[in-house]
Amino acid sequence: MTAHSTPYPTYYRVKDNRILGGVCTGLAAHLGVELTWVRFAFVALLVAPGLAIPLYIALVIFTSSVNSVAEGTSRVAQERIDRRVAGASRPENINRPHRSIDWAMLAVGAVMAIIGPALGSQQSVLSLLLSVAAVGVFLVWNTFGVQASSRKWPQLAALVGGVVLLIGGIGGTLLVAGTSSGGADSARGAMVGWAFVAALLAIIGFIVVLVPLWLRLWSSANQAAEERAAEAERAEIASRIHDSVLQTLTMIQKSSSEPNIVTMARSQERQLRQWLFATDESVVPETLFGAVRVACGEVEDTYGIRVRPVLVGEDMPSTDALLALALAGREAMVNAAKHSGCDEIHVFLEAEPDEPRVEMYVRDRGPGFDAEQIPEDRQGVRQSILGRMQRAGGTVEIDTSAAGTEVIMSVPRP
Repeated sequence: MTAHSTPYPTYYRVKDNRILGGVCTGLAAHLGVELTWVRFAFVALLVAPGLAIPLYIALVIFTSSVNSVAEGTSRVAQERIDRRVAGASRPENINRPHRSIDWAMLAVGAVMAIIGPALGSQQSVLSLLLSVAAVGVFLVWNTFGVQASSRKWPQLAALVGGVVLLIGGIGGTLLVAGTSSGGADSARGAMVGWAFVAALLAIIGFIVVLVPLWLRLWSSANQAAEERAAEAERAEIASRIHDSVLQTLTMIQKSSSEPNIVTMARSQERQLRQWLFATDESVVPETLFGAVRVACGEVEDTYGIRVRPVLVGEDMPSTDALLALALAGREAMVNAAKHSGCDEIHVFLEAEPDEPRVEMYVRDRGPGFDAEQIPEDRQGVRQSILGRMQRAGGTVEIDTSAAGTEVIMSVPRP
C-alpha cells in the first residue's frame, strides 16, 4: 500500500508519531516537508472558525492509514527529501516530531478552537462554506485517484457529489461575502470586485475538477507506454533466444540417441517457451488450461513425443468434471504416443465463455484402430476415457481411420 511511481500519489494518514489522527504526519510524509510546519499550518487555519476542524475530521474519515512514515511517503516527496542535506535524507528525520513544540501547538490550537467562534458569526459561515468546498475538492480528487474504486456507480456518485459541494461552497461564499459589502456608495465597486472574484473562483473550480482527470489519463498513457516498451523488449529477447538456445535444444532432440538427453532437452525447451512466450498462462492443475498443459508435458517427458496443445477460450478453476476431461485427454495422448507411431500429437481445447460445453480434441496421424477389436483386458480406452467421461456427465466420440485418430471429449461448462 505504499504510494509510489504515480503522477498523482495517494495520501495516507500515518499512525507512527501521531498525536490525534495522524493527519499532519501523513501530510508531512506526503509532501516531504517538516512535520512542525504542517502542524503550524493547521493551528493557523483555526483563525478561520469552521475550517481547520472540519477539514481534519474529513481527512480522518475519508482517507486510509498506514503504520510508518516510509509507507506514506510519495515518490515525489521522497525525491524532494533526497535532494536535501545528507543528515536529513530519511523520511523519519524529515518528519520527526518535536514533542515539546507539538504539545504547545496542540494547546494553542485548542484555545483558538474555543475562542474562534467569538470572532464573528459571518466569518464562521464563510469558513464553513469554504470547508464544504474543500470536501468537494477532496471527493473529486479521490474519485480520480490511483486507488479509486473500480465500481462505476460509487465513483460517479462521489464525483457528482464533489462537484456539487465545490460549486455550492464557492457560490455560498460569494453570496455571503457579497451581502456584507458596505452600503449603496460602495455597492458598484463591490459588484465589480466580486464579479472578478467569482470568475477567478470559477476558473479555480474547473482546474480542480479537470486536473485529476488529466493526471489519471496521463498515468494510464504512461503505463500503456511502459507496457508496450516491456513487451517490445521481451519480444526482442525472445527472438534472440529463439535463434540460438531454442534451435540448439531442437537439434539436440533430433540428433541425440540418448532418450534421457532427448527428454531433458524437450522439457527445457517447453519451459523456456513458457517463460518467453506465455508468461501469463497457468501451468498448475488448479485451472483447466493449467491441468491440460501439465498433462501434455507429462506425456512429452514420459514417451519422448512432441505434444502441441492449442487452448482457446477462457481459463477457469478446475472442477471434478474439468479434471476428468483433462485426465481423459491425457489417456488419449498416452494411447496415441504408445500406438500411433507418430512423432507429434495435436491437442485442441475449446472453452469459449458463450458455449454450454467444454470440448477437447486429441489427434494423431497414425494408422488408426478398430475400437471394437480392443481386448477386454485393455482398460485404457474403456475405463480411463469412456468410463471417466461418463461418470463426469460428459461425452466421447472416437473418429479413427487409416489417416489417423481423433478423440473428441466434452463436459458441461460449470
